[in-house]
Amino acid sequence: MKKSKTKAVDSGEELLATFKSAAGIILAVTENRNWIEVFFDGVIMHTETVNLPAGKFFSIYVEEIAHKTTVFEHPRTMIYFDGPYDLRVTRDGERVIVTGTPNPRDILA
Repeated sequence: MKKSKTKAVDSGEELLATFKSAAGIILAVTENRNWIEVFFDGVIMHTETVNLPAGKFFSIYVEEIAHKTTVFEHPRTMIYFDGPYDLRVTRDGERVIVTGTPNPRDILA
């Protein structure tokens, strides 16, 4: 649920943010900007936003994340994951890539 600061990584990609235990994402676009909203499960659903630079459109790729549901409602798409994922959001030019690794939940017996 913590978002990191933007920094460059070795492969020429720019690391935009990382998140712990995300439940899903919303990809949105309005007029001349787009952004990614990350949401988390809990008693009260809360979100964190990754704002992409205005005046440019980006191709957003979601990779390595299993999901239960994808809902498209113009101008946004919601992707609900099949469990919590630790996310990494990177940018390489006009490509934004969201990758994730499963974050197993603690199961109380």
